[in-house]
Amino acid sequence: MPRRFLPCPLGELELAPFAIPLDVTGFCDWLADAEAGSAVAYYRGHLVFDRLPEKSGLSAQKRHALAAVADRVMTAAANGFCFPLQRRLGPNDWLYLAVRASRLRSAPRPALRVAGPFAAVAANDALPSSITLVAA
Repeated sequence: MPRRFLPCPLGELELAPFAIPLDVTGFCDWLADAEAGSAVAYYRGHLVFDRLPEKSGLSAQKRHALAAVADRVMTAAANGFCFPLQRRLGPNDWLYLAVRASRLRSAPRPALRVAGPFAAVAANDALPSSITLVAA
C-alpha cells in the first residue's frame, strides 16, 4: 500500500534540520501518485555539504540515504517528471523540494538549461497558480 501524504502549506511545514523525510521508494511512490504542481520536501540542510563525509555531520547511513533520494530526484527531473527547487531558510539551511511536472510533458529538451520555478515556462508547460506542498 503506497504511503499517503497530507497537504501542508509551506509556511506550516515543520521539518527538522537534517531531516530526510523520504527514501527513494517513498519519493517514487509520491511521484507516481502526485498531481501536476504538487510538491514534496525531500531534505532540509545543505545538500552539497551534507553529502560529503569530510563536511557532513550525518552518519554514513544517512549520507547514503540522502545521496540516493537526491540522485533520484535529479534523475526524475532530467526525465521531465519533476522540477527540483530549493528555498533558503537560513545560513547553510535549505529546504529541498520536488514539484511534480505535468504528466503530459514531452521528453526533456536538452537545449533548455533553465532550472528553478521558471523551468515550466521554458518548457511550454503551464506554471501552476499555486503549489501544494506535502510532507511525508
